[in-house]
Amino acid sequence: MKNAQISDAKCIICREGITNPICPECLAKEIKYWRPELETSLAMPETSTGSVRCVFCGKGMNICAHCYSRDIYDLIKEEFPWLAEEFIERFDFGLREELA
Repeated sequence: MKNAQISDAKCIICREGITNPICPECLAKEIKYWRPELETSLAMPETSTGSVRCVFCGKGMNICAHCYSRDIYDLIKEEFPWLAEEFIERFDFGLREELA
Protein backbone atom coordinates (compact mmCIF):
# COMPACT_ATOMS: atom_id res chain seq x y z
CA MET A 1 0.00 0.00 0.00
CA LYS A 2 2.93 2.40 0.32
CA ASN A 3 3.11 2.74 -3.47
CA ALA A 4 -0.55 3.72 -3.58
CA GLN A 5 0.11 6.37 -0.97
CA ILE A 6 2.80 7.96 -3.13
CA SER A 7 0.73 7.96 -6.31
CA ASP A 8 -2.36 9.31 -4.49
CA ALA A 9 -0.58 12.20 -2.76
CA LYS A 10 -0.51 15.45 -4.72
CA CYS A 11 1.87 18.39 -4.67
CA ILE A 12 0.12 21.49 -3.32
CA ILE A 13 1.67 23.61 -6.09
CA CYS A 14 1.26 21.62 -9.32
CA ARG A 15 -1.41 19.16 -8.11
CA GLU A 16 0.53 16.28 -9.71
CA GLY A 17 1.29 13.06 -7.88
CA ILE A 18 4.52 13.09 -5.88
CA THR A 19 6.51 10.33 -7.53
CA ASN A 20 10.03 11.40 -6.52
CA PRO A 21 9.65 11.84 -2.75
CA ILE A 22 12.61 14.05 -1.85
CA CYS A 23 11.51 16.88 0.41
CA PRO A 24 12.55 20.51 -0.13
CA GLU A 25 14.57 20.43 3.09
CA CYS A 26 16.72 17.53 1.86
CA LEU A 27 17.04 19.12 -1.58
CA ALA A 28 18.12 22.39 0.05
CA LYS A 29 20.83 20.52 1.99
CA GLU A 30 22.15 19.08 -1.27
CA ILE A 31 22.04 22.48 -2.97
CA LYS A 32 23.92 24.05 -0.03
CA TYR A 33 26.51 21.29 -0.27
CA TRP A 34 26.88 21.97 -4.01
CA ARG A 35 27.05 25.78 -3.60
CA PRO A 36 27.34 27.01 0.01
CA GLU A 37 26.95 30.64 -1.13
CA LEU A 38 23.30 29.91 -2.01
CA GLU A 39 22.35 29.09 1.60
CA THR A 40 20.86 32.51 2.36
CA SER A 41 18.84 32.45 -0.88
CA LEU A 42 17.11 29.10 -0.34
CA ALA A 43 13.47 29.39 0.69
CA MET A 44 12.19 26.69 3.01
CA PRO A 45 8.48 26.08 2.53
CA GLU A 46 6.49 24.28 5.23
CA THR A 47 6.29 20.73 3.96
CA SER A 48 5.91 18.54 7.02
CA THR A 49 2.15 18.15 6.65
CA GLY A 50 2.05 15.83 3.68
CA SER A 51 1.20 12.14 3.70
CA VAL A 52 4.18 11.24 1.50
CA ARG A 53 7.41 10.61 3.40
CA CYS A 54 10.78 11.83 2.14
CA VAL A 55 13.01 8.90 1.21
CA PHE A 56 15.98 10.54 2.95
CA CYS A 57 14.69 12.05 6.22
CA GLY A 58 11.26 10.42 6.57
CA LYS A 59 9.41 13.72 7.16
CA GLY A 60 6.03 14.31 5.59
CA MET A 61 6.04 16.44 2.47
CA ASN A 62 3.49 18.10 0.23
CA ILE A 63 5.67 19.88 -2.36
CA CYS A 64 7.25 17.83 -5.11
CA ALA A 65 10.94 17.96 -6.01
CA HIS A 66 10.08 19.44 -9.41
CA CYS A 67 8.20 22.44 -8.00
CA TYR A 68 10.83 23.18 -5.37
CA SER A 69 13.69 22.85 -7.85
CA ARG A 70 11.78 25.09 -10.30
CA ASP A 71 11.49 27.81 -7.65
CA ILE A 72 15.19 27.53 -6.84
CA TYR A 73 16.11 27.53 -10.54
CA ASP A 74 14.13 30.75 -11.05
CA LEU A 75 15.93 32.32 -8.10
CA ILE A 76 19.35 31.16 -9.33
CA LYS A 77 18.65 32.35 -12.86
CA GLU A 78 17.81 35.81 -11.51
CA GLU A 79 20.51 36.17 -8.82
CA PHE A 80 23.28 33.83 -10.07
CA PRO A 81 22.69 33.37 -13.82
CA TRP A 82 26.11 31.78 -14.38
CA LEU A 83 24.98 28.83 -12.21
CA ALA A 84 21.62 28.18 -13.92
CA GLU A 85 22.77 25.55 -16.42
CA GLU A 86 24.87 23.70 -13.87
CA PHE A 87 21.90 23.67 -11.48
CA ILE A 88 19.73 21.99 -14.12
CA GLU A 89 22.45 19.41 -14.75
CA ARG A 90 22.53 18.48 -11.07
CA PHE A 91 18.93 19.06 -9.93
CA ASP A 92 16.84 18.60 -13.08
CA PHE A 93 13.63 16.86 -11.87
CA GLY A 94 12.07 17.52 -15.29
CA LEU A 95 13.13 21.16 -15.59
CA ARG A 96 15.08 20.71 -18.82
CA GLU A 97 11.97 19.37 -20.59
CA GLU A 98 9.79 22.15 -19.18
CA LEU A 99 12.20 24.90 -20.22
CA ALA A 100 12.81 23.55 -23.73
